[in-house]
Amino acid sequence: MNLVNVNELGLRYDDNWAVGHFNVHNLEFARGVVTAACENRSPAILAVGMLSIKYIGLKPLVAACRAVAEESDVPVAIHIDHSRDVELVRRALELGVTSVMFDGSALPFEENVAKTKEVVAMAHDHGATAEGEVGIVPHGTDPVSEKDMTDPDMAVEFVERTGVDLVAVSLGSIHGMKTAGASLDQDLLRALHQKIKAPLVLHGASGVLDEHVKDAVANGIRKINVNTGLQVACKNALTAQLNASPDSGLLQDFECGIAAIASAVSKKMVLFNSVNKAA
Repeated sequence: MNLVNVNELGLRYDDNWAVGHFNVHNLEFARGVVTAACENRSPAILAVGMLSIKYIGLKPLVAACRAVAEESDVPVAIHIDHSRDVELVRRALELGVTSVMFDGSALPFEENVAKTKEVVAMAHDHGATAEGEVGIVPHGTDPVSEKDMTDPDMAVEFVERTGVDLVAVSLGSIHGMKTAGASLDQDLLRALHQKIKAPLVLHGASGVLDEHVKDAVANGIRKINVNTGLQVACKNALTAQLNASPDSGLLQDFECGIAAIASAVSKKMVLFNSVNKAA
C-alpha cells in the first residue's frame, strides 16, 4: 500500500520536477491515472472535485480512489479539490483522503486566512496535508487580469499565518480550457518561488502551453493540476471507439477509455519531469 499525503510524495523546494494532480470522476479515471503512475514510476495525486462529488457522491468516489491507490506500488495521494465548505473537508478526511484544498480565493483576505487556517489544523490532525489559494484562477477563456494574479507579499503573509503545506497561485492559467493557449507570468512565478518556501501549485494546466509548463517547473511550480485535458482525451477515445466498433462490448469500450487516460497522464508525467521520481 502506497497511500500517502502530499508531503510524503518526495517533493522538495529546490527540485526540478512537479507532481501531477489528476482529477478523477469514477473508477476508470482512477485506474487510468494509477496505471500511468506505476508504468512511469511516478508519484501521483488522485483528485476529487466538486462536480464529481455531485455526480457520484463523496463516499463512493473516495472509496474507489482508495481501492485503486492501495494496489499501487508507487506513492499516491488522494486529494479533495477546491472545497469551499469546511464541513465537506471534514467528511473527506474522515473517509480517508490524505490531502485537502480549501478554496477561499474569492473571499476577503482575512476570511480566507481564518478558514484556511481552520482547515490546515483539521488536516494535520488527520495526518493529511492542506492546500490554500491566493489570487484567482478563473473559468472561461478570457485572459487573467493583473489584479487577479497572486501578490507575492500577500502570499507570504497567507502562508505564514495559515501554515498551509502548499499554496495555489494565479499566474495566467484558466480553468476549463479544452485546448492549450494560455501563457504564464514566469517573472511573477520566480518572485513567488524566491519569497515562499512552501510548494507552489499551478491550477488550470490543461490550457497552458507545454513550454510554459516546463518553464514553470524550472521556476518553482511543484504541483500541477490537470482535469479538462483528461476528460477530452477520454471522450475522444470513446467517440472513436464507438464509431469504429459499434458492436463492441461495453467493458471493451471502458478499457479503451482507461488506456486513453493512462496515455494522457503519461505525457503529463514526462512534461512535469516526474518519471522515475517515485521513492
